[in-house]
Amino acid sequence: MKKFSSLLLALCFGASLAFADAPPGPPSGAGPGGQGGPHHPPRDCSKAPNDEMKARCEARQKAMESCKEKKGEERKQCMMAAMPKKEK
Repeated sequence: MKKFSSLLLALCFGASLAFADAPPGPPSGAGPGGQGGPHHPPRDCSKAPNDEMKARCEARQKAMESCKEKKGEERKQCMMAAMPKKEK
């Protein structure tokens, strides 16, 4: 009986440690309201590999700045209208 109660106590202690800490949330500057999306800081457009990607990065930064006050579907529509159309 003593082995069983010791085992039960060890399992309870281990379970309490496993669920004690909540996972950290997203960074403070990230998310739909801030630039960079849900988990990324703003990109450095000067590091883009070519001029086309650099121009698109800069256009996205401008679109994010102009639409930062909007949320949800309104923000999605604003971003789609502000971004230049991608040529195929």
